[in-house]
Amino acid sequence: MTNNSIIFDRHFEQENAFKKRLNGLTEPVQFDEINALIERDIISGLKVANVILKNKKYFEILLERGLEKANASEIELWLKYLLPHLGFRRVIAILSNKLSKQPEAVAKALYWLPKFLPKGNDQAATMLKDLLNKEKQMLGGEYKAVSSSGQTYKLILRIKSTGEYAVFGGYTLGSKGTKIIVEILNSQNLYPTGGVREVSPGDLEIVDPQPYND
Repeated sequence: MTNNSIIFDRHFEQENAFKKRLNGLTEPVQFDEINALIERDIISGLKVANVILKNKKYFEILLERGLEKANASEIELWLKYLLPHLGFRRVIAILSNKLSKQPEAVAKALYWLPKFLPKGNDQAATMLKDLLNKEKQMLGGEYKAVSSSGQTYKLILRIKSTGEYAVFGGYTLGSKGTKIIVEILNSQNLYPTGGVREVSPGDLEIVDPQPYND
């Protein structure tokens, strides 16, 4: 037996022992214990929550925690374990309510959400597209800024993986996640080059705003 197998077996045994201990507790206490486990081990905590918890309100609380704490990659795991208990429409409703106050957190979740879209569910697809359009309108506004003198500025983005500069152009919705469409700029004068690209949200950062004369 390899070292990896031994570690996996021990981890599996510990997880099962934890679940057995939780079975004799009330659900509020179970939830507190699971929250503490998530602090130490996100995946194990979410797995246990998936099996032990029954009340949807706890899954909503966990989703809110994930939106607040998870990075752009980790939020996929939170959705994987929580969405089946909440339902796609409820997750959309939660994200919609948080869009104005937590746009970055919602954007992280929306990147992965198309992956969990129920097949053949036109209503769910419409709700997702509506939310993406709302986010697009909001981000479109955020990618512009107005100075006290009334001058409008275009917020310039930098593609982390390539170092290129770009401006926001919209979204595409695909089965593997949401992509942001950007227009590539000349690095010397920041004029458009005519190039357009689809980029993952996590691969972008905002740099200094520039005069917006379009």
